Amino acid sequence: MWGGMGMQPNKPKGSRWTLLRRAAGLFRPYRGLFAIMVVLIAIGTSMQLGSVRIMGAMVDEMDTGTRSGLDRMVLLVGGLVLGSALLGVGQSYINQVIGQGVMLRLRSDLHSHLQRLPVRFFTQNRTGEILSRVSTDVNAIQEAVTGTFTDFLQASLTLIIAAILMFQLQWELALATLLVLPLWVFPTMRVGQRMRALRREWHEESSIMASQLEETLSVSGSMLVKTFGREEHETQRFERSNEALRTLAIRRMMAGRWFNMATAGFGALIPGVVYWYGGRAVLGGDAVSVGEVVAFAMLAQQVFGPFATIARINTTLLSSAALFERIFEYLDLPVEVDEREDALTLTDARGHLTFDGVRFAYIDGRNALQDVTFEARPGQMIALVGPSGAGKTTVTYLLQRFYDPQDGAVRLDGHDLRDLTLASVSANVGAVMQETYLFHASLADNIRYGRLDAADDEVREAARMAGLQSLVDRLPEGLDTVVGERGFRLSGGEKQRVAIARAVLKDPPVLILDEATSSLDSRLEREIREAMAILARGRTTVVIAHRLSTVVAADLILVLDGGRVVERGTHEDLLARDGLYASLYREQFSTPDDLADLDHEEALDGSVGIER
Repeated sequence: MWGGMGMQPNKPKGSRWTLLRRAAGLFRPYRGLFAIMVVLIAIGTSMQLGSVRIMGAMVDEMDTGTRSGLDRMVLLVGGLVLGSALLGVGQSYINQVIGQGVMLRLRSDLHSHLQRLPVRFFTQNRTGEILSRVSTDVNAIQEAVTGTFTDFLQASLTLIIAAILMFQLQWELALATLLVLPLWVFPTMRVGQRMRALRREWHEESSIMASQLEETLSVSGSMLVKTFGREEHETQRFERSNEALRTLAIRRMMAGRWFNMATAGFGALIPGVVYWYGGRAVLGGDAVSVGEVVAFAMLAQQVFGPFATIARINTTLLSSAALFERIFEYLDLPVEVDEREDALTLTDARGHLTFDGVRFAYIDGRNALQDVTFEARPGQMIALVGPSGAGKTTVTYLLQRFYDPQDGAVRLDGHDLRDLTLASVSANVGAVMQETYLFHASLADNIRYGRLDAADDEVREAARMAGLQSLVDRLPEGLDTVVGERGFRLSGGEKQRVAIARAVLKDPPVLILDEATSSLDSRLEREIREAMAILARGRTTVVIAHRLSTVVAADLILVLDGGRVVERGTHEDLLARDGLYASLYREQFSTPDDLADLDHEEALDGSVGIER
């Protein structure tokens, strides 16, 4: 989908019952265990209700029976109750195995799907919102999954078995009792719909709060808040969201207050009605014993209790549908960059790059790249220059297959990237980008992210080649030092060197260098450029050049403007053409001091000796 809405999730299609059937489909792999659980519930429920029937017989035994008869009956009741309880333990274990298995699969599927979504999704959705759905929503579903379906099944079987026993005792009263129960269906549906809407509102507001917390309580967000003195402003924002959550929570709790009150009152009234009706029958000389009236009253409670449970579960299921909606919204998002079934695994790539008539647009009708064509032979350096928004970074995104072009093809060693496995593309294309992201982990672990199976000696050598040795020597724990969230314990130049070390460890035949030295001092800038130049030796290199002095020695310079390649050639060719490149060059080096710096940098590049 390439429209203006991009990767914004939409509600899953179909009614709420379609949604719940889809949710029930998550249990399909556990059909065998589910069948065993049904048998255990049926036997346990029969034993429990059988004990109720025997208790009614015990009442009659008090009047006409013997002590030994009562003893036998109480032992039988005890055995049935104990057996039912033991079966309940087994049923609970199987229920947890099924429920936790379903949640394991749901969490894994959701995480795996999110990993496959394009960068577009993460640029258009707040991190806090994504995290809220993966954690808060899934945990809330877990509460429903591990209890609701089992409770529904047990209540249904209890209702059926109890109804059968009631009809055996007194079919007229049983029929009258069961005819009253459907009156609860309609209000239950209404309450469930209201709970569903309120639950979705609550989780959406909770996602907003999570996004705000993620933004303002991170290192970068906290520093921004303090820089502009916005602590009070952020406190007020949080209080508004917090107040909204409180209000929604109260509304959720009170949504079915009258329905719950009526349900509880009716359940408490049923035994009294049964005793009144049955007592009149006994006093009137009907063929009904006191024990049968007691047993019927107890069974009636066993019928209404499960029916009330089913009504409550129906409300829970309808409200849980809001959570499944939010999860399925993400699972239904299209995977734009996918791997073909017959994808080729490319090994020992030479690094021959080709862009062939590439057109790409983030949004329909607004091309970020238009008819971009160029070739980079193994070992060559290609430089991308141009004004901001010209499409330079987009070229590198397509080269790493973050996106696929709408027209044309990007090829590596003659293979369209869409024909290669994603692992092949990742293994053969490395990048040192302008913004270096570091994990809250040790320096060694951050470097080893370039190749997870790298030995400690290889990590140390990569750090040395990236110029990190002096830093490692200064740190109290060396490579085992934790760098802090997003690497905030390191300077900008040090973080850039970690990115270079990652690339050294990965050792890809194709390397993307997005210069990130413009904010560094001159000495550190030259040191980083030296490390990058060493890294680029013998590789096909695509350089995004913010400072034109770094591309003087490039084999081919591509000048982009408005998504098109408007000029191409060597440094000398483009200066002689006196076009956009020459204009950009003059802007950067407009004074004698600038030209002196350029001469020094060109000499530096020559001393580094980039091999191609």
